[in-house]
Order: sequence, then C-alpha cells, then structure tokens
Amino acid sequence: MTETLQEFFDSRGVSMRVDREAGVIRGVKILGRSSRNGRTYLPEALTHAAPLYEDARVNVNHPRGNPGGPRDYQDRIGVIRNVVFRGGEGLFADFHFNPKHSLAEQLVWDAEHAPQNVGFSHNVQARTARHG
Repeated sequence: MTETLQEFFDSRGVSMRVDREAGVIRGVKILGRSSRNGRTYLPEALTHAAPLYEDARVNVNHPRGNPGGPRDYQDRIGVIRNVVFRGGEGLFADFHFNPKHSLAEQLVWDAEHAPQNVGFSHNVQARTARHG
C-alpha cells in the first residue's frame, strides 16, 4: 500500500561536524531504522532510499495544511548531499545550508552545543507493508 509518511529524527547522540565557512554540517541523521510512529525500516529499504534523498531541498518547519503543499522561498535553508546508509543506524548526510539564512547562526549553535535541537523530518509517498 502507498501512503504519505511523515517522520521526525533529531541528532541526539550524533557526532556532527560543522564547517561554518562552507555552510555544511556533516553527518546529520535524516532517517533512522525505527521511528516514533512505530515503523521499522529494513536495511534494504534504506539502501534503496538513500539516492532518493540526494539533493533533497530542506525547508524550515512544515507547510501549513497539506503536507505536500507549496513552500515559500524564504523557508528554504539548504540541501541534503552525500547520503549514506549506516547499518543499524539509518541514513546520514551532509547538510549544505545557506549561511546567510536568518536561522543559520541558531542552526550552527545548536549543531555545536545542543544537537538534540537539530532535527530533520520528511513528508514522502512510500510503499509500506505490515509485518507481524
């Protein structure tokens, strides 16, 4: 069955590396093996999904109303690159952000001092199956 999935993951316990000059936070977690919504992602599914996240646009917050609705230009803060699957953990990537965005300094501070505040979420259409 195909359904819209909305997942949330923070970087609690993740070792991120911030390059302020380049506008990159390396090693952010974008999708874990299990979610707060009770889903478990198989390693094969995550390996298959990794290239789908490459160059994904990152916006601040969620759209109002429809999860697939249009986004305002000022919501755009960056892009995901170099997505890799780490067995047992999930998908990780480098987050290339606009250092001139109004929230860039707050983002960098959180990445360096409060990684639990750096979170990524997504709204995607996916094929799902229930097991057990």
